[in-house]
Amino acid sequence: MCSDGSFILNRMNEPSEGPDPQAIVVDRAGGALLGTFVGDALGMPFEGMPRASIPRHVEMTEARLGRGTYTDDTQMMVALAESLIARGRVDVAHLSRAFLDAYQVDRGYGRGTRRVFDLWRSGVAVDAAAGQVFDGKGSRGNGAAMRIAPVAVCFRDDHERLCVEAAASARVTHAHPVGVDGAVVQAAAIGAALRGEDILSVARATAQTAELRRTLDAVKELLAVPPGCGQVHPRLTSSADAGESVAAALYSALAHDRFETALQFAVGLGGDTDTVAAMSGAVAGARDGYHSIPTRWLAVLEDGERGRSYIHALVSPLCGGPAE
Repeated sequence: MCSDGSFILNRMNEPSEGPDPQAIVVDRAGGALLGTFVGDALGMPFEGMPRASIPRHVEMTEARLGRGTYTDDTQMMVALAESLIARGRVDVAHLSRAFLDAYQVDRGYGRGTRRVFDLWRSGVAVDAAAGQVFDGKGSRGNGAAMRIAPVAVCFRDDHERLCVEAAASARVTHAHPVGVDGAVVQAAAIGAALRGEDILSVARATAQTAELRRTLDAVKELLAVPPGCGQVHPRLTSSADAGESVAAALYSALAHDRFETALQFAVGLGGDTDTVAAMSGAVAGARDGYHSIPTRWLAVLEDGERGRSYIHALVSPLCGGPAE
């Protein structure tokens, strides 16, 4: 089952009162989930753009579904959270149904994920479909990492269990070792942030593939130089590849001590801006708490069915407390 908890985020964008440890956890958990959503919405209008074309201090702007709207990143995060709350663990059959039930084509799903969904609908087993895409190698993309925050929240107090559940959730759509490793490393980083531990040390110790180990080593080296230094951008790649983008997201969060500047830097890298900012937002939000997210960004997030208020209400049950 998810870790025990009993507190609900009752107020928008306000820190917990007093030193209550559980209140701090819930504030950080809210930061992880809403940080994902904010990063996704902030980065979406700039997706695919080169770094030179993106303003230095980005703000929420109009996007294909409107200002403050989310993509598949947040939609799949919500479905994962719902499945975890319902089942208390990663139940791959339940999770696959949750993904299919949530699917909206205009949210911008990647080619590999759409193909996996088509295979499920045609009768291919859930545990077999992901291995049939990309010439039988599976996806090494960041689609499993971008949605992983609920797993980190649910299993935050048990690192080993967190990694097992993260890998299980990833393999539903991503069979390539890099795609799975990226999700596990991202979940481990969020978990470390929730616990107040050294985020990069935990991430590096968790990485299993040569690709993630190499890019996380680069993050450690780059953190020793100023973020504006010319060494940074040539070595950070904001692509859809999990081995590259998870490291870019972690660097963006760790090189900046404020949620706002971390996400603006992540978007400013160009390329896969929505996903890198979503992953950076999950880590920075888990580290700094829900109260660190700028009110002006929260205020414009879409708030219809499964919007801002709905996601906000998922935090307490994910932490083991009552639903709002």
